[in-house]
Amino acid sequence: MSNGSMLIRSTIAISFGAMLALSAVLGRAAHRRNRKMLAGSQNVSSPPTSGNSVEKDQFSPKAGFIWSPDKMTSVRGAYTRSLGGLFYDQSVRLEPSQVAGFNQAFRSLIPESVSGPIPGSSFETFHIGGERKFKSNTYIGLDAELLKSDATQGVGVLEFTEAGVTPNATPATVAQDLSFEEKSLTFNLNQLLGEEWALGARYRLSEAKLDTHYQDIPGTLAPNVSNRAILHQLNLFTIFNHRSGFFAEAQGLWMAQSNQSYHPDLPGDEFWQVNLFAGYRLARRRAELTLGLLNLANQNYRLNPLNPYPELPRHRTLTLAFRLNL
Repeated sequence: MSNGSMLIRSTIAISFGAMLALSAVLGRAAHRRNRKMLAGSQNVSSPPTSGNSVEKDQFSPKAGFIWSPDKMTSVRGAYTRSLGGLFYDQSVRLEPSQVAGFNQAFRSLIPESVSGPIPGSSFETFHIGGERKFKSNTYIGLDAELLKSDATQGVGVLEFTEAGVTPNATPATVAQDLSFEEKSLTFNLNQLLGEEWALGARYRLSEAKLDTHYQDIPGTLAPNVSNRAILHQLNLFTIFNHRSGFFAEAQGLWMAQSNQSYHPDLPGDEFWQVNLFAGYRLARRRAELTLGLLNLANQNYRLNPLNPYPELPRHRTLTLAFRLNL
């Protein structure tokens, strides 16, 4: 095969001109929206509230590519920057929800269960991944992600001043700087067995770190804090689809987490959950009825929300779902 034919067969799905034009339009729209929506109270999430107003904007470029060296292989990559909104505005987006197949529609990257909602958080994401299909009907995929977020919020404190015998306490606000970073690696393996059976496994390893610093409080009173958490997630599944419309699925979910740099120590957790599903679907998926038994072993868990994870049932749960496509 000549070099010319190899270049013809190799394709790269990216248009820098169109991408830059789209980024410029979205950047201007996001710029106007963020300045408008973020012009509000400096501190509205924790008392005492502040009447000071703040404005924040940033340039948020986005770029991605999909490269297919052959019909069986694809490589993807993306880089994005975003600026969070103000409470309800965090759930409304003018920007694309994905770039090169990677999600970038984040309400927040710093877990709200840890820090609460923080208006005006900045997001920066890096993604790289690839997929490969084999003639044996085997599919593999590998993705790596780096997510970063920085934010500053006001935290209510009491300032004590000595005035005679009884000290006076005055409500005040200090700035709290938060820096979050999550690294993750995801591996997928799927196998088709004939026309009725499918097996699969998905493993994800994530490491999350949150650094906390108070601007106006001496380190002797409020030292800098750096918390870390590592989470392993494994999903094993078997799917059966019969040509008559009946189907069944069995899932085995395993999670294990460890925490570091917590005072006092924060214990981790490790557990398995088993889910079973069965149902029937009409031709062309016009309707589907699914009966599921979740958390078969009635296994509860305690995970640190510093690592994002899917919310799983904490008790044995019976589900019934009906879908109708008109």
